[in-house]
Amino acid sequence: MSPTSSIHVAPPVRAVFLDIGHTVIRPEPSWESIYVAAFAEFGVDIEISRLAEALHRAYHHGGYGFDAGWEPTEQASYDRAVAVDRVAIEELGLDPLPDDFFRYLSGLFLQAERWHVYPDALPALDALRARGLTLGAVSNWVWGLPELLHDLDLVTRFDFIVASARVGYEKPHRGIFEHALAQADVPAASVIHVGDHMDADVRGAQAVGIEGVLIDREGRQPDADGARRITSLDELLPIIDARNGRHA
Repeated sequence: MSPTSSIHVAPPVRAVFLDIGHTVIRPEPSWESIYVAAFAEFGVDIEISRLAEALHRAYHHGGYGFDAGWEPTEQASYDRAVAVDRVAIEELGLDPLPDDFFRYLSGLFLQAERWHVYPDALPALDALRARGLTLGAVSNWVWGLPELLHDLDLVTRFDFIVASARVGYEKPHRGIFEHALAQADVPAASVIHVGDHMDADVRGAQAVGIEGVLIDREGRQPDADGARRITSLDELLPIIDARNGRHA
């Protein structure tokens, strides 16, 4: 008898986890522009391109770059953000800034008008919910993510919100994904996670058995290293429908 080969069939999708920054929303007009506004308020003139490069190096994985966990408190979240911002400020050769600057900066990032919701986000989230899927926001973010999503009229689109600051782990650490899986109460194989960072989102999800999908809105990452790649959230729907045997 000839050997019988088994074909792996992925189980139906029961839950979708979504990164937030550059997946559902983006800073308006840019991340570094919010810093520039804070610097200007404190009389500091900074070249935005140099600032962008320094912040990119300081914020590894789109988060803080710490592999180990930390105390998930609001004060710890603030202290960690300040510590990383100080690294970027020191690299730029600027004098140390007072705590009032960092308080002001953190306040700017909580203002809804500083954020742009992608036009495809709301229709896609509503379509996912109409399919009976559990939706979770899973993001490397400071403490105030739930409040920001509330102010952007997004909070009711999600069944739960997992901000790294409130969990004590950040993507790609498996701890944040395991926390999200516990919230969703579904097996990893029945989840798709979507985000804009290959390491934090795609590989981090894959490490716990979740399918990671790369969203590349600006076409800057043509090589998704074997993972599915989309350029908008509405492109996620056919992927899920194919897994779930749904036909248009």
